[in-house]
Amino acid sequence: MSIPGNSHGRFVSLAVAGTNLLAVFSERETTTLKFMQLPLGPHLPAEAPAPTIVDKVDVSPPLSPTFGAHVLAARGDIIDILYLDRESEEKSILKLASKKLQAPLWNLDVLEPPGEPLAALPAENGAVSVFWAADSILSRRLPGASPLSTLRSSFQLAGQASVFGRDGFTVFDAASHSLIVVRGSEAGFSCRELAGATSVQSSLLASDGLLAVLTWDAQTRRLSLLEQRSDTDKISRTTISLSEGTGSVALLPAPTRSTYMFLFDEERQLGGVRAQHQLSIIAPGYLLGAIGARYRKATLLSGTEPIEGFAAVEVPDALYVLALQGGLKLLRLGLSR
Repeated sequence: MSIPGNSHGRFVSLAVAGTNLLAVFSERETTTLKFMQLPLGPHLPAEAPAPTIVDKVDVSPPLSPTFGAHVLAARGDIIDILYLDRESEEKSILKLASKKLQAPLWNLDVLEPPGEPLAALPAENGAVSVFWAADSILSRRLPGASPLSTLRSSFQLAGQASVFGRDGFTVFDAASHSLIVVRGSEAGFSCRELAGATSVQSSLLASDGLLAVLTWDAQTRRLSLLEQRSDTDKISRTTISLSEGTGSVALLPAPTRSTYMFLFDEERQLGGVRAQHQLSIIAPGYLLGAIGARYRKATLLSGTEPIEGFAAVEVPDALYVLALQGGLKLLRLGLSR
């Protein structure tokens, strides 16, 4: 399903709230951040529903390199969008827009100091903990007048953060060249370093509650799975595939224990300087209809234009992917259980 609009920004996101699929994306031509909602079902609608404008998030071109940067989260029937609004060439504002799913208007909070959004995690009593990067990893709990917390100082963001559950996320620090794991407990949120990953990464909690990270290394051209093997820092590394030019990855759970779905963009040379850009998935064979195959690789999207970004979310019978390749497209891949 194609989503109308011109010159969409590279930051896109998906989430599920009840029986609804939620999407957030930006549009360069109107310099706006947009929100779209559609029902989950066995098929995508013939036409995309009309999106609504969340906010105007930049001034006239040239646009900021972080144009459209945001994170989307759903907690019950409440939607949160943490995003960066460039009000002028000199001033940017970090905002949190929140509303109930069926409410017409967004409630806005401004966060200081401004920075790049990392995550929005549900907290107790209907609150939300938001995290952002401003030469450090900062956090605040909203609504209310909770104090600003500094979780890590001397931090330089590279890539995008990956939320692995209700209590944490991973993000790459270019200053220390390490993956930072932010995780909550009864005592609050804390950070630790995890070796072996790059800024191209996606994380989740495996069925045993331990961390798993999918990462791509440009030097070795390897897509690798890092798995925490115990409550210690011991990590195993498994090569999933070789790939060229990978810019984004997504790690998603498969139904059986310790199995996953791996989603990534890659380049394939067609000869000369021409390249084919494709969005690929590696998953247990039965999910893709290949009975008897342990894992199978399939192409979800292919073309000569680069894949600028994508987001993916899984429901019991399908995988939804929002991808930007030339135009913005929403894909639904049915999963055999």
